[in-house]
Amino acid sequence: MLIRKEFIQTAFAGLVGTAMIPFTKFGSSDNLNKKGLVKNVNECETYFVRENTSITIHISKSDNIDSMSICTEELLPGFSIPVHKHLYADEIFHIIKGSGIFTLDNEEIQINVGGSAFVPKDTWHGLKNTGTELLLLTFGFSPAGFEDYFRQTGTLKGLPFKPKPQEQHDLLAKKYGMVYK
Repeated sequence: MLIRKEFIQTAFAGLVGTAMIPFTKFGSSDNLNKKGLVKNVNECETYFVRENTSITIHISKSDNIDSMSICTEELLPGFSIPVHKHLYADEIFHIIKGSGIFTLDNEEIQINVGGSAFVPKDTWHGLKNTGTELLLLTFGFSPAGFEDYFRQTGTLKGLPFKPKPQEQHDLLAKKYGMVYK
């Protein structure tokens, strides 16, 4: 009986002791000093990556947030995000409006309003709007940073659309760790 009592006391002391370790041992001091952020859509940047495909960057590394980014994209019927993979970041998707076919590795999966997908880095993925209406999706990267690819390959909303040369796309894809299938 004494052994059980000693075990419980030791285990409890260990749990309490662990809980009292300062939080800074688990997180970087950079993350502890960050402030929250609230942005309205008029404060966000929108880029056209094709003449009729816009991406809005809501939360990004340029907001001093390193852990994740959040963007939205509008895909017209018949348009797609080509199958590709990211070498440096995980990606997450959530469908707000419309439907389509999501490619994950070699599998094609129907995705509808409210559907979500998680794509670990170095995993092939793509999305095609197979519906008859606009497909609106929210997506993001962890860690943040890949959203700069859209800034560098797209045209800022309000300016005349100017497609970038393929060589520039290729260099930026390599820089940001994006590989097309």
